[in-house]
Amino acid sequence: MSKIDDAALNAIGQEVAHLLCSGEVDVLAARFGYAVALGRGAAAGIHEDLAECLAQIGAISLASNFEFDCNIKFFAPNSSNLLAIVECVVPAVNGNDVLVEIAVTSDGKNS
Repeated sequence: MSKIDDAALNAIGQEVAHLLCSGEVDVLAARFGYAVALGRGAAAGIHEDLAECLAQIGAISLASNFEFDCNIKFFAPNSSNLLAIVECVVPAVNGNDVLVEIAVTSDGKNS
């Protein structure tokens, strides 16, 4: 059994944040999916939810070329196979921030 460590999860957080900031939502959706797409396609859900978040903070886009601070929280073993949450604070062009959360799951065999 292998263990996912903080460095691997931080790398995932960094990749997700960079893909969002560079506008590569289709790549992001294809690689990671979107747990809260709620009947929408993953890319459409990400686009719509990001636009809503940006509107709430009065920004038109995320800033680019940043290093992102990621916080990692591990879960105790559970029936939903949630392993961890990776939280990254991503700055918008107006100086406000957007919290990006990545839910990390296991298939129940590997963690």
